[in-house]
Amino acid sequence: MDIRDVVSLSLFIIFLVSYSLKLWLLSKKQGIQAHVLGKKGKPDATRIVETGVKFFSAIWGILWFAYSSGSLGGWLKTFSAAGWVSWTGSAITAFGVLIFIIAMLYMKSSWRVGIDKTTQTALVRDGLYRFSRNPAFVGFDLMFIGFMLMYPNTLNIGVGVCNLILFHLLIRQEEKHLNQTFGEVYQKYAVDTPRYLWFI
Repeated sequence: MDIRDVVSLSLFIIFLVSYSLKLWLLSKKQGIQAHVLGKKGKPDATRIVETGVKFFSAIWGILWFAYSSGSLGGWLKTFSAAGWVSWTGSAITAFGVLIFIIAMLYMKSSWRVGIDKTTQTALVRDGLYRFSRNPAFVGFDLMFIGFMLMYPNTLNIGVGVCNLILFHLLIRQEEKHLNQTFGEVYQKYAVDTPRYLWFI
């Protein structure tokens, strides 16, 4: 286990603890079941995308932990890459974790994992949400890209690309839900604020 792996494992633990703590706080303090990914009663397109997100993000998390902790024991080798590539991946991952945590905090009690059609939440437009409609997803995308650079091989790149595609499809489903829920307010927000960052 080298210093890159220690940094990677630390980032994984920070991400996992913040994610789990947010779910726990919403459940215990406010009685909100925020994890609604892949739940029944949603349109088929939404349910299929959410199930894909659930599966591939779980695989990504398992691989991230396995590589950074040395659990694979050399079973799945990574491509030889220059040291600066993996350190660039570490920096991108760290930035992604930071953006995700800040975005999650700004969402307060409106934060959900998946599309929640059972409760009315507020449309958050302040903080990071002034610059991106989906900063938490931007954080995830940066973590996927960073992971592919830290531990490049065919499996990890394939899982990372699947996650990038599926999260984009989930965003499209969420946009339909928000448009139905908030109407003109969301439409104006969508015109004024990019989906990802200032250029997309």
